[in-house]
Amino acid sequence: MHEFSRMSRTAAVAAVTAALASTMTAAAGTALAAEHSPAWCKPGGILSARALPQRIKIADCDLRGRTVRGANGLAATVPTDGTSLVAHSLRTNGATDLRIEVDDRAGEVIITGRGERVPEARPRGSRAPVNPCADGAHRLQPSTWLRGTKVQWHYYPGTRGLPGTGINKGVSNMADARTDCGGGRFTPPPDIGEYYAGRTGNAPNITGRATCGTRDKSNTFGWLRMSGTANNVLAATCIWYVGKTTIETDMALQEQGTKWWSGGKCRPGSYSVEAVATHEAGHVFGLAHVPGAAHAGLTMAPSIGSCDNGPATLAKGDYAGLIALYGGR
Repeated sequence: MHEFSRMSRTAAVAAVTAALASTMTAAAGTALAAEHSPAWCKPGGILSARALPQRIKIADCDLRGRTVRGANGLAATVPTDGTSLVAHSLRTNGATDLRIEVDDRAGEVIITGRGERVPEARPRGSRAPVNPCADGAHRLQPSTWLRGTKVQWHYYPGTRGLPGTGINKGVSNMADARTDCGGGRFTPPPDIGEYYAGRTGNAPNITGRATCGTRDKSNTFGWLRMSGTANNVLAATCIWYVGKTTIETDMALQEQGTKWWSGGKCRPGSYSVEAVATHEAGHVFGLAHVPGAAHAGLTMAPSIGSCDNGPATLAKGDYAGLIALYGGR
């Protein structure tokens, strides 16, 4: 019995010694990796896209699972599942885009982004905006749904009891190419559709800081309290994709601190739910912002003014972008 106890103690000491050696080896490896990591590859915390190279070798700095912040505070979590993403935010005085492309085969992450700042309400400049029914300008995102897809989405009602009708209308406005440019709808409609799958108790995968989080394989649109972001943020949308194919999108309208207008007389300083939702649905279906004062009449202009419901119906360029992506039905 005593001999067995001595052997047990010896084995235990050996196990502890091995564990300590393993821990020390791992710590040494981590320290060595940190020593040879680029100065901008800081461990932990949020990384600023401005301080990073545009192309980053994963072997030099593995950003997967880390949060990267782009222009005007827009941020996203770098996917770990082989997908890439595009993040958008719409503010009262502009819009911001952040693209994070993860190329596991090449072993690199590519980060690009841009921020557009415009005066409150629609951009104004020396050049008058082009008639929206004649302005064919459009810009496309790096990914799109497969032609003929009916994008199934759930509605998240948030916590303030704000109406969901405007969000529902906004999504259908974009998919059905509704317009004020005669006829009520552009024809033929784009070969893309949407399907409302009901309410959900799961919020969009967007944090209170308007940061794109980790996708959950469900498209969720609705209201979200984004209290950790600037008070001029109206909405945020995140799109995850593989190759050039979109596989998931989430959209959130700001639940806190924004006055919303969804019918009747607009109170000064309020924003149209339907107009903002239509703009964000443009991102959902693959359209990017079109900057410039000349294009202020487009739904995808990077700003929406208070009491402006114009973007709720598509201009020529918005429709042209959808047709470029999907063709006609």
